[in-house]
Amino acid sequence: MWDLAREVNLSKPALYHYVTSKEALLVEIYEGVTVEGVESARRMLQRTDVTPVEAIRELLVERIAYTCDNRRLLQIFFEEESEIPADLMSTMRKQGRAYEDAFIELLNRAVRDGTVSFDTTPRIVVNTLLGAAHWTYKWYNPKAAKSSRQLAGELADLLLRGLLTREPPAAPKRARRPPGPRR
Repeated sequence: MWDLAREVNLSKPALYHYVTSKEALLVEIYEGVTVEGVESARRMLQRTDVTPVEAIRELLVERIAYTCDNRRLLQIFFEEESEIPADLMSTMRKQGRAYEDAFIELLNRAVRDGTVSFDTTPRIVVNTLLGAAHWTYKWYNPKAAKSSRQLAGELADLLLRGLLTREPPAAPKRARRPPGPRR
């Protein structure tokens, strides 16, 4: 709390005027992260302009980029979970489950259209994908040559490659001019 107060240029007592306790602050952090994730997943579920695999890829890209861009927030989110009282944590877990359920629905759509297959449960696949996506808060370097979005695209492709039964349709290529003299 001292670090936070210093970061926002408040005294610790003034900070407690806005946030009643460390636990309350953690709940705010958890709610912010989980609500953002659920909204993102629900947006992907409603899209009709992309295939299920494309929606899964976009959801992974969003989650990885968000995690990279908010490393410190996600560090608190993942490492301070034990500080949240159990009664409040059950609500947080329900929100996390809603995110996973939306992701699982996208995965099931991709199974039904034949673009992905796997030999385990959809929840295990989703937790594996999300585990890899979320772990980036530990190692992503914002000073690296790749932006968070570039890295997110590469990781999403890498993670999905193991599930694909066939390559998704490529974007149409532009017609190329036959070689020859230009006029």
